[in-house]
Amino acid sequence: MRCGRHRKRHAHRRRSAREGVAHCGGGSGPQPQGLFDAVVDWVENDQAPDEILASRPLANGEVRTRPLCPYPAVAEWTGAGSTDDAANFVCTRADCDD
Repeated sequence: MRCGRHRKRHAHRRRSAREGVAHCGGGSGPQPQGLFDAVVDWVENDQAPDEILASRPLANGEVRTRPLCPYPAVAEWTGAGSTDDAANFVCTRADCDD
């Protein structure tokens, strides 16, 4: 994967994979939260988000959270703690050849 070329070409936009999330909301996956505030901070303060928090209520009353990482990074579980808590994930870069 050629990550450096992607970063230069897309410095003004970000893409993140949102597994299980329907196009306009819904679906079984965690829903992105705080998108408007993230865009405002990016446009007005030149602070692009490192990640976006996504959450989904579970049947037992708890909430599943996950980080949404800017492409080509992906959320990776650290191996410790609950897989329902975004604090136990880190955004890691995919293998890059440049």
